[in-house]
Amino acid sequence: MTRPRSSTLFGALVVLMVAVSGCSKDKPKDDDKKSEPTPVPSDLVFNDFIPTTGGGAGLGVRDAGLEGGLAEVGGGEPGPGEPGDDKLTVKVTDPGGEPRAVRKYTFAANKVDKRILTITQAVSQSAGGQSAPAQELTLKLHLDLTPKQVKPAGATIEAKVTKVELPGAPPQAAQMLATMNGLAGTFDVSSSGEVGEVSFAGSPQMQNQLAESILQGLSQGVQLLVTPLPTTPIGAGAKWELGGKTEAEQGTKRFTLKEVTNEGAVVDSEIEVKVPRRATQSPRGGTMFLEVDGKGKYTQQIRFNQLASKSEGELTVNETIEVPDPKGAGKQTITQTQKAKQLIETPGK
Repeated sequence: MTRPRSSTLFGALVVLMVAVSGCSKDKPKDDDKKSEPTPVPSDLVFNDFIPTTGGGAGLGVRDAGLEGGLAEVGGGEPGPGEPGDDKLTVKVTDPGGEPRAVRKYTFAANKVDKRILTITQAVSQSAGGQSAPAQELTLKLHLDLTPKQVKPAGATIEAKVTKVELPGAPPQAAQMLATMNGLAGTFDVSSSGEVGEVSFAGSPQMQNQLAESILQGLSQGVQLLVTPLPTTPIGAGAKWELGGKTEAEQGTKRFTLKEVTNEGAVVDSEIEVKVPRRATQSPRGGTMFLEVDGKGKYTQQIRFNQLASKSEGELTVNETIEVPDPKGAGKQTITQTQKAKQLIETPGK
């Protein structure tokens, strides 16, 4: 089993849009302007300092998602719940009202849940008096989610892509998008809602940048299908925080149990990302300084015997980068803002 290499979802989708637009030169210019977004300019000097991993070298910010929202120190290492990673800890700050109970996930084997994941991502950059126009793209994935292995400690879930939509893409993109149908991966979920990274079996379908974008979008979405829960009794109004070995320097996630029944619950969550200014290696060589901060809010309608029926929220991450001025005149400050909205919904509801 292999995982896709880290790449920026937004950047990869822009590449797709530019590629398919090259196939439609025979269309009227007016139609082209309506259907094709303008790619992020590549001639701005500061773009050379923004690696394709979406963050500074060695300190990347994963594309926004509930679990992927925190800045990743050292990037590319095992994600939450993967072997070798320090287990995340849940700290209850308010157990909530009575009645209280320990809440756990118990999935039914081979029961297919259909979900639609919509990701809208926007990126804007500025430096040295130059600004790249804000760019926005939307990716919509139709999914079949099936627990394949169910044990008391948790389950292994298969996530299969049944349809991919890229609103605003020219008609020529439809055939390329259709080749992604059937793409599948698996991820583990513990009984308390800890989610591991999605693993994918290598196949010819995965040997292109579009596939990597789809897989990365799917990796974002699975983090919204469950909420990490305390292993102690909680009731309506309960509050808890999620932490790990490096959580204090990366940020925090706070959860509030708004409603709860025996079947499920409504949980609000807030994310604060904070990576203090620090030196790191520039892609051009030498040293640059990077500072990251961000905030996000999500609401999840979770179910204890299946995956969330609906989740939605938004995360905004700001990066400030100081690099040597290419003209030799001191330092240049670069700012980049990434905004990501995610929506998981159940078809027909």
